[in-house]
Amino acid sequence: MNMLEIKGLKKSFGWGKKKITAVADVGFTVNRGELVGFVGPNGSGKTTTLKMVSNLIWPDAGSISIGGYDLFRQRNAALGCLAGIVENPGLFAGLTGMAHLKFIQGMRKVSKSRMDECIEMSGLGRHLRRKASEYSLGMKQRLALAMCLMTNPQLLILDEPTNGLDPTGTIALREMLATMKNEGKTSLLFSSHMLGEVEKLADRIVYIRQGKIIKEQGNMEACSTYYLLSTDDNNRAMEVLPGAELFSDGWIKITLGETSLDAIIVVVKSRGIAIHDIQKRTYDLEAVYEELYRGDTPSGAK
Repeated sequence: MNMLEIKGLKKSFGWGKKKITAVADVGFTVNRGELVGFVGPNGSGKTTTLKMVSNLIWPDAGSISIGGYDLFRQRNAALGCLAGIVENPGLFAGLTGMAHLKFIQGMRKVSKSRMDECIEMSGLGRHLRRKASEYSLGMKQRLALAMCLMTNPQLLILDEPTNGLDPTGTIALREMLATMKNEGKTSLLFSSHMLGEVEKLADRIVYIRQGKIIKEQGNMEACSTYYLLSTDDNNRAMEVLPGAELFSDGWIKITLGETSLDAIIVVVKSRGIAIHDIQKRTYDLEAVYEELYRGDTPSGAK
């Protein structure tokens, strides 16, 4: 059974000429114990989707199931499987970090040993005696994450979890999420602009653009390297190079296969086509992102 199942999700804001469609048609799943990266540029609909999954806002259409429970017909049971941080951590400025943790402990009947584990995991130490209003954004992120993990959620939602973290905090968060992944107890759906972190952690990546899912990706494509050629006549170059495709203005993309780069250069030059530049690229998440979102501009959604 899927830990999270989303179908036909839609959400608009405003009305008339000012109406903005933030999520047009979103559907995907998160399996039990799976870490799924949710990727897209600003304005693509990531945060709006996560807010609907977290029941912070209601969709105009569609369905959401968490842990097998319908979020709208079995709300309490569904939300009982979930914990998350969407946008900025929601903390009480006048309470200390420890007071936040004890509040969760009392409300959700968390054992002292589990709370101690989360305190250690937070890395806040003596800072837990300070009020949340005195925390940096990174400290707030760590406190909120510790609060989420205290309840051993079946599904964890994180929106830009490394926001405000320094390199040490980012590494600590990555290690914590990697441990959680290895234990297989908690499923995770997280959005991030830090593509390197997504690539290291995610079992699968879901790409969203203008409120629609445009690609889902498990393992990176087998072809790990490709080349970009800039010539004085890219259209003719594409005709003489099987498998070549337009990459962007001024560039065509080729994969070598069984053909060497030298052989391709010879073919192009033999047709009187001048080569201006050649770039070697590794087909990693950054390359996939560039191909999918090249030229995109924010549409107003989040």
